[in-house]
This record gives sequence, C-alpha cells and structure tokens, in this order.
Amino acid sequence: MNPEHVQTSLRFVGDWPWYVSFGLALLLGAVAWFLYHREMQGRPLWLRLGLPLLRSLSVLMIVVMLCGPVLHHRKIIGQLSRLLLFVDGSKSMSLTDTSMSTGRKILILQRLGLWRSDAVKMDLPQAGEALSEAQSLAAKGRESAAVNVDVWKTLTHDFEARINTAREAMARAGFDAERLDAFVRELGVSARELASRETRQLDDRNRAAHDLGRLGEAAARWQKEVNARFDQNLQAISPGENSPLKTALSKFDGLQRWQRLQSLLLEGEKEKLLGKMGEKFDVRLIEIDGAEGRKLWQPTSRDSTLPNGLPQPEGEITNLATALKSAAGTDGKQERGAVVLFSDGQHNEGESPVEVAKILAGRGLPIYTVGFGGETRPRDLAIVKIDAPDSVFFEDRIQGQITLKDDLPPGIPFTVMVQDGDKVLWQQQLVSEGSNLRKVPFSAPLSETVKERLKNKSADTQLTAVPLELKASVSVVEGDREPANNTMNLRVRALTQKRRILILDGRPRWETRYLRNMFERDEQWQVNTVIAGASAGDTGFPRGDKDGQFPNDPAVLQPYDLIVFGEVPRALFKDEELTWIRDFVANRGGALIFIDGPRLRLTEYAGTVLGPLFPVEWKTPPVRENGMKLSLSERAAGLAPFVLSPEKSQNAEVWGNLHAPHWLSGATALPGAETLVEANAAGKKLPAVVFRPFGAGKVLYQAFDDSWRWRYEVGDQHHVRYWNQIANYMAELPFAVRDRLISLDAGALVYRPGDSADLRVRVRDGQGRPVTNAAVDAVLYRDGRRVATIRLSPEENAGGLLRGRTAALEPGSYEVAVESAAIAERDAKARTSFKVEPLETGELTQLSLNEELLRQMSAITGGEYLREENIDRLIELLAPMSQGRVVESDTVLWQSYWWFIPIVLLLTIEWIIRKRVGML
Repeated sequence: MNPEHVQTSLRFVGDWPWYVSFGLALLLGAVAWFLYHREMQGRPLWLRLGLPLLRSLSVLMIVVMLCGPVLHHRKIIGQLSRLLLFVDGSKSMSLTDTSMSTGRKILILQRLGLWRSDAVKMDLPQAGEALSEAQSLAAKGRESAAVNVDVWKTLTHDFEARINTAREAMARAGFDAERLDAFVRELGVSARELASRETRQLDDRNRAAHDLGRLGEAAARWQKEVNARFDQNLQAISPGENSPLKTALSKFDGLQRWQRLQSLLLEGEKEKLLGKMGEKFDVRLIEIDGAEGRKLWQPTSRDSTLPNGLPQPEGEITNLATALKSAAGTDGKQERGAVVLFSDGQHNEGESPVEVAKILAGRGLPIYTVGFGGETRPRDLAIVKIDAPDSVFFEDRIQGQITLKDDLPPGIPFTVMVQDGDKVLWQQQLVSEGSNLRKVPFSAPLSETVKERLKNKSADTQLTAVPLELKASVSVVEGDREPANNTMNLRVRALTQKRRILILDGRPRWETRYLRNMFERDEQWQVNTVIAGASAGDTGFPRGDKDGQFPNDPAVLQPYDLIVFGEVPRALFKDEELTWIRDFVANRGGALIFIDGPRLRLTEYAGTVLGPLFPVEWKTPPVRENGMKLSLSERAAGLAPFVLSPEKSQNAEVWGNLHAPHWLSGATALPGAETLVEANAAGKKLPAVVFRPFGAGKVLYQAFDDSWRWRYEVGDQHHVRYWNQIANYMAELPFAVRDRLISLDAGALVYRPGDSADLRVRVRDGQGRPVTNAAVDAVLYRDGRRVATIRLSPEENAGGLLRGRTAALEPGSYEVAVESAAIAERDAKARTSFKVEPLETGELTQLSLNEELLRQMSAITGGEYLREENIDRLIELLAPMSQGRVVESDTVLWQSYWWFIPIVLLLTIEWIIRKRVGML
C-alpha cells in the first residue's frame, strides 16, 4: 500500500494582494468598532466591547474575501523521486538559429503551436530525427560496451528500429529508389546484422561497439542528405517570400533559444510540461549561472504555482560541470532520481562535464540532455583564443598565435591584426578556408608603444614593467553571423629592464661556465660574467660599467638582482667593494649565492665585512669521498626550488640519484641558518646547501662546485631546472613600480570578480635601509574613489618585505598607493594599477549546438539525448523512475460554507444580543 502524505497551506488568489486586503480589513474593522462603540455609551461594559467586536470581525472577514483565501491541499502518494532540471543560463542561450535545418524549424514550430502539423508533409524531417536518435544510440554504445549482454541487445535493436523508421519515412517521402537502396545497403543491412550478432564476450561487444560507432557516423552523413532534400522540396512548393511558411520560418528565426525553452516548459494551451513533471517527481528547476546553480522553482505545499517565465540568460561563461556536480550531493546519501539538462552544450569553463557525468553515473543519477540550437555551424569568423607570453622585454617582439574560428565559405579575404588603440602593430591578409579552427602565428613590435607610454611617466618613479592592453581582431566580412566575437583583448607586461645577474669567479670553472651559458639562454636574465684573469696578462678583475667588468661604483652594482660569488681570492677586492656587496644584500634586498671550491678561497673572507653574510663556518676539513648521496631536509622538501619531480617520494629519489659531488667543503651551518640539502659522507650528514636571510636580502651557500655533473645522461633535465628555481627563489621578483622610498607590486594585470589581489611592498628610509618599525598601509582606489585600506604584514625572513591581500574585488579599474607614518605624503609617489573584469571565455564564439558533448554525457550515465523538438519524450523516458505521484486540490474558502458560516454566525449573535437587550 502506497503511503500518503497531505500538506495543506493557505494561499491568496484574489485580485487584491493579501497585504492590501488585510490592511483594508483591519482599517474598516477598526472604523466599524469605533463608530459602533460611540453608539453604545451608557450601556454595560460587556455590551460596549462585545457588540462592536462582533461587527468589526464580520466586516474584517467580508473585506478579506477580496484577496481570495484558498486552502491548497498537496497530497503525495508513494515515494517521489528527485528530478533536477538544469537550465543553461549563459549568453549563448540568447542566440537565434537561422542556420538550423528547415525540417527541424518546422518540427519546433509545430511543437510550439505556431504551425499546423498537416500543412507540410514531414516525412523527411521525421527521417532526420530518427537518424539523429540513431546517432545518440551509437554514442551510447561506445560507452556501454562493458554492460551485460541483454542491455547491449536492447541498444542494438533500438538502433536497428531507428534506421528502419528513417527508411520508411524516406520511402513515404518519395526518396529515389537508387539512393534508398544505397541507404539500406550501408545502414539497414549493417544494423540488422549488428542486432543479430552474438556478443556474449566482452571482446565481441567492444568490436561491435566500434562497428556501431562507424554506423553512427554514416547516419550523420545520411541525415545531412535528408535535410538538404527536404529544403529542396520546400523551395519548390513554397517559393514566395510572403508565403505562410516563410512567414512562420521568419518568426522562428527571431526566437532565441531560451525563449523556445520557456515556451516548451511553461506555455501552451495543453498541460504544461513542467507541470506534468511536478505531478510525478520532486522537481527542482535550477539555472546554471556561471559556475553556480541558482534555484528558480521547487513546488511546495505553500507555493506550487508554475513560474511565469525563465530569466533572460546573462552568464558570461558556460560551466556545465560545477553545477551538475552538486547534483551528486555532498553527504554521500544516494537518492533515486535523474538529472535533465537543457543546454546548447557550449561548455567553456571549469572541469570536463564528461568527468562529472562519470561521477553521477557512479551515484546512479542518469543525465537526460535536451539540445537547443542548430547543429550546422553558421557563417561566422571569430577569435577563439590567443596564446602569448604574459611578459616580454620591451625591445623584443611579442610573439604567439591566434586561434581563429573560420566557418566562412572558402575564398573570402579578411584581415587579422593586433592593435594598440587605433595603431596597428601587426596585420596579415588571409583567405577563408571553412576549416573551423585554424592557428595564425603573429609577431608584433612593442618598443615604440612602450616609449610612448613612458613619456607620461613621472620622473620620480621607475617602472620595471609597462602594462599594455592590446587588441586582436579580425575584419568584419559580409554575412558574419556574430561580429561581437571578432575581437579579444591581449594583455602583456612590457619589461623595461631584464633581471640582472652578476657572476664572479677567480678562474674559469666548469660550474661557472655552465651557469653563464644557462642564464644567457634565458630571456628573462641579463648576465654579466666577470672572471679573474680572463684577459691576457691580467690576473685581477677588470672594472667599469660594461659587461665583463666588475662595477666601479655602488650605483652600478645596485641594479643587479643576484650575485653568484665563486672562488674569488680576497686580494682581488678592495675593501670598499666588499662593503658595496654587503650593502647590496643588506640594504638593497639583493640575493647572493656563494659557490665554494676545493681551493677554499671563501674562507679568506671570514674576517672581512662579508664575513657576517656567510651562513656557515669552516671548522672541519674538506671531504673527498666517492659515493656521497644528496638528500633534502624536511624544510627543503616543501620548498619549490628543490622540486625536481612533482611527487614527493619521487623527488626524494631523484635527489638521491643525482650525480654525487666529488668534494665537499666541510663547512658547518651557523645558528639561525637553515640546512636545505645534506650530503651523506663518511657516515655523517654534512651541510651541502645552507640558507639564511641577511638584512633585506638573502644568502645561499653551496658547499660543492660540481652540480654541472647532474647533466650526465639527462642533459638539462635537473641541472637547469634546479638553478632556474634557485635563482627565482633567491632574487626578489621585480616590483611593478618604485620611487626613492617605496617599491610596490599588485600581482596580476587583471583579476576576476571575487578574486583577491596580492600586494607586495618594500619601504626604505632616506639611507636605503628597510623600514621595519612603522605601520604601513596599502590604499585601494576603484574608479578613482578610495574603497579600502589594508594593513600590510612583514614577511618572515624577508628583510622588510611587506605583504597584504585585498578582500574579494568587484569589477572596475583599481589603483594602489602606500601610506605610512615613516614616509611623508609628498614622498610617496609610487602607484600601480590593475583591472577586475570577467574572464573572456569566448561565450559567443561557438554558435552551434554541441550535440557530441550532450550525447556523451547522457550515454555515460545511462540517460538519453533529445533534441528540443522531441522534448515531450522526457515524460515517457522518466516515467519508470517515479514511484509516486502528486494530487493537488483547492478549497476556495471565500466561496465555501467554511467562510460563509462564521460571518452569518457573527451577525446572528449580534442580532440576538441586540434583541435581548432591547436595542431592536
């Protein structure tokens, strides 16, 4: 016996809103009570209060009738299954489908009630629909080969039935006998053979699934031919532009996809489709808005009225995966039900919907997809994607490739270009190929553009990178379906200076040679290598301000970001030059890497001004031993510079298998320093790589000089990766802008709404020393208005570096400034900017229906794909899943004795009392 559950609620269905009726009723009731009470002066108290109360209650109930009170009864018989209806709310659902096949247009018009079903012979469109369903079954077969033999048999018999339906419809339409025979030979005979084939073994079903997929491709070819034949027939029977059929088709061409969906779900003279679903299921109607699922409607005892319409789609992205994933639930509880997705299938953001479909399949939730849109790609030219570096040196050219969607007929000329405002930086003349996606390489100069921007720069600030907002576009051609997708922004940082590295050594060691060659090949670094005795007859350092020379002034040393200090004899340096290097690290915030060697030249600096920079001391003799193994400390295992393999266990193995050092300095780490890499030698663990912060900068010490041997048999794989990562870790990332006292950076050029910006600030005093004893705030401006103040926090072991993070950002143009009691307002010149805007996903780039994705999602989960004209089949397909039903009824209170009797009773009691006390 099916359990029953009845929910009753009070509703108001009158012409007046309930709050207006109740307000008026209370007002008139109060007036009636006041007037009646005045007439009762001199009467007993119970009469002065009771009779006015009876009259006012009667007036109140009569007036409340204006809002139409109704008792709504919702009886649930049995157990309702859950049905999640997802509506694609992205902007692509606002497109029209003028390129859809005429047969499909007529079928949809008939379903919408805009065209009589007997006005045009529809055998060929019906054949096309049968072939479309056959393709859906073929897609399902590719995913269902592993199921049991009975399910496979059902699927192949269904495929054969669809092929026979298409053949019969083609015959009724008068398809010529020769082509019909070809159809039977290619599809009819093969489908019959496949349906009768024995497939008891999995290998047999896998082979059959491959054959079924091939037949699905053949069905697609025949569908195109059937549609083309139908269009020819229509042109013959309805040639005039003002014919009723052409008028109806013109009306269809003006209907957007979401409007057709709204009509199918919520409109029509017969019972509405959404209402039918609500009779059998616990329905939830959800709009996919970006990555979120927003509930539009769910029937309850309080309100089961169907919505008046669907919201107009405004989503800038289509993320079918995230919202659908929520259908699996987060509590692990399995619940019988199904998912229905109404979409054009143009997913362009987030994880793969196919992977999410596999999750839902594991939870026993089939996905039924209903495709909206035409499968034929309309005539359109668009920019789909731009692949280019985020930053480039301003004197170089920005190079990359532009992915175009070329759905034009072959032979149409057009231009693709990259512009800065109205100035064309690069362009190329092309001819359309009709190849859908094609890639076009580009190379645009930036030098003149950057120089023009720098003319307006304040003399008090220095820009290390100039943000450029370029635009890639294709010219508009005649008949272009969607000109709005012809442009795309290209944002790039034009670096005004490369990061600079100074390599010093007392002799040309292999370690130094490999490092020099590696950094010279890297476009982000500018390398100056100074080797003692490099010139004939010269045993010291050449000095000056050119490459190959040691800086002859501290101002020449300051622009460097990293110094690699090798085995340089102490005697080669002047005392003041050592002071320059110390100040470079302590005050400038520069990075210094010591690479020791077997001649132990670095020990000569222990008593100099460089001595305090070393994170080690030399108290034990060097170690020479074959078979030394390197290993990471626990701290280094979690640091990015030491990751040579993505998996932690594999990374440890890679370090243990690196070519072992032949020599180790034997230095020991000082207190406060961190040993990051250790060498296992003579049964002991000795420091191999040691780190410590010093002032505003960082110092790294390497106790061996043959990391170049890591190239043995693997080339650049480990050696280049390690040194690139170490250099980026040690050398502070360039700040976007700096003035005499402030260095400031706000991370990315563009953030997305809801993101937070990462802020970096370094503040110095007049002598160039980091300010560490004063509060520093970042001030955030949006579109010229101050919107936030962010207190910055010092970063541990970063020598005065401050960091902060904004709250979730709203769209707009932002600017960041710095305030601190340690800096006079007139001296705080540095400001940087960024923008917050939605991601450019190419939402209106792909204009056709992606049937392949929707079919695949349904096939994986055991659901079925339908086109919009076949949406009524949902009721038939979903019916077996429901074990309950909903019966709704109303008791109209203001038309029933439940309402009438109390009013009559109140008036009768008043009349009797007045009669008894002699007031009548």
